[in-house]
Amino acid sequence: MDLRLLKKIMKEFESSSIDKLEIIDKDFTVKMEKNTSSQKVDVLNNDNLEKIKIEKNEKENHYTVIKAPLVGTFYDSPSPESLPFIAVDQRVNKGDVLFILEAMKVMNEIKSPVNGTVRKINVQTGDLVEYSQVILEIEV
Repeated sequence: MDLRLLKKIMKEFESSSIDKLEIIDKDFTVKMEKNTSSQKVDVLNNDNLEKIKIEKNEKENHYTVIKAPLVGTFYDSPSPESLPFIAVDQRVNKGDVLFILEAMKVMNEIKSPVNGTVRKINVQTGDLVEYSQVILEIEV
């Protein structure tokens, strides 16, 4: 990786609201983390991308919050001509593709960790999402 590019990434990371960042490029890996107040943050890489960080809040109508496992561009369908993977009030099963996050020209399919009904979608196709941003909510 070019040192100038790495310095630029570090500068952008420092001024962003992202707490952790991991870049894997062939045999080269860069991990960056800001000091945060005892928040638990999961860093995902290609090996564990499908282990989406979810939060279950039993007090709030049994919702599962799906957060972005990485920084990228949100796509609701596999191509512009295709129908969206999901819609509000649609039933989904564990393992169904919910959306795609594009990061570094890699299309990452994000799958449902639970069975339930999609109740809220917080982003639109083409939106840039940040790590741990709430993308959607599924009622279980």
